[in-house]
Amino acid sequence: MPLWIFPTVLSVAIVVTMVAGIWLVLHLTAFARMFAGNADIVPSAKRSRASKGAVRFALAAFGGGLLLTLALEILVMTGVANAWIG
Repeated sequence: MPLWIFPTVLSVAIVVTMVAGIWLVLHLTAFARMFAGNADIVPSAKRSRASKGAVRFALAAFGGGLLLTLALEILVMTGVANAWIG
């Protein structure tokens, strides 16, 4: 595997996680409306600006990016990534 692929995949995963997380924070009314009634989450009286599909997509992107980032970091810490690159 070329040397540039591993850091590029890690950077893209980190950026996707950050962008999805920021989007979710900026659309908290839609996020709260999606989970209304669970764990004492009460949605705002304001109308949400994002659809449920958009919130689900952002949650999937956040979770996927987070899992990929953690998996790559574990590979680096255990030394397995060195064998792939070398």
